[in-house]
Amino acid sequence: MLWITCPVTRSDELVADRRIRSVTNHPTHIALHVACPACGEVHVYRTGRRWDASRAARTADAARQARQPAHA
Repeated sequence: MLWITCPVTRSDELVADRRIRSVTNHPTHIALHVACPACGEVHVYRTGRRWDASRAARTADAARQARQPAHA
């Protein structure tokens, strides 16, 4: 069983394992494609320590670039 939040309806749903359509192993994360019982669409949920670390690094880089003054 998985506990997911549907991005369409913003509702929390308890999902059975049979609703997992595919699992893809990436170097930085694992992607689960799950058929949502709330809206009927297939959503991708990513998990993994490296995924969180790479996403945090990208966010920090974007914030750093936003603080730099533009050169004319």
